Amino acid sequence: MGKTLPWILLLGLLLPSPVLAQDWRLTRSQTLSQAGAREWRYTLSPTGKEAQELWRRLSEQYQDHLRAGYRVDLGAWRVYFLGGRLRVEPHCPAVNPACFTFGALPVPKERQDRFLLGLSQLLHQALTQAQATGGVVLLSRLFRLEVPRGANPPYPAAPSGWRP
Repeated sequence: MGKTLPWILLLGLLLPSPVLAQDWRLTRSQTLSQAGAREWRYTLSPTGKEAQELWRRLSEQYQDHLRAGYRVDLGAWRVYFLGGRLRVEPHCPAVNPACFTFGALPVPKERQDRFLLGLSQLLHQALTQAQATGGVVLLSRLFRLEVPRGANPPYPAAPSGWRP
């Protein structure tokens, strides 16, 4: 039992958890026209009033960080400006609470941890799928990026819902 417990815990961390993702929704869509299928679109957005309000307040702080020239760490991914251009690149291969830029919000740290872990999980899923299919990844209120099929990070991005 002593040697199997760490593997069970590790497996639990690697498998998608509905508890982590309950605050976030990843929508995958593709536009079809007479000319054929267009690129895939992966949209991440918070679900529910409480999650939407939490993301609104947190994303405003992230926007301010980015405007001031700081990076924003979103678990497995990092967002920052380089040469006046927004970029998204891999950040933390073993995602844990230390891999995030936390906001100064009046919510318990554990709540913010769960919220950001869910975001990181779905953002990683969206970027991995977009790399395989090509397409657009949109994280509401923060960034929009186009991922050519098979392209490797870092990815150029554009602010979404705000101005630098």
